[in-house]
Amino acid sequence: MSIIERIRAHGGEVVRDRWQFSLKPGRLPPDAINWLRGHWRDVCREAWPSFDDWEERAAIREFDGGQLRHQAEASAYAEVAK
Repeated sequence: MSIIERIRAHGGEVVRDRWQFSLKPGRLPPDAINWLRGHWRDVCREAWPSFDDWEERAAIREFDGGQLRHQAEASAYAEVAK
C-alpha cells in the first residue's frame, strides 16, 4: 500500500497546489503525522511524479542562475508543467 493510500485509508488527503503540498490529516494518529513530517519529500514524489525534476530545475535556477527562491520555483514549475 502506498503512502497516499494509507493517508486516504484514515480519511486524510494530500493536496497539491502547483508545487506546494499540504496534508489534511483526517483521522491520522499523531505518530503517523510525525512519521510523515520526516518523509514528506517521499509523499511529494508520490503525489507528483515530476517533483524531483521540478526541485532540481528550481535549485539550478536559484544557485546557478541567481534567481530568488520563489522565482526559481515558479519558473521551474512552468517548465515542468508543460
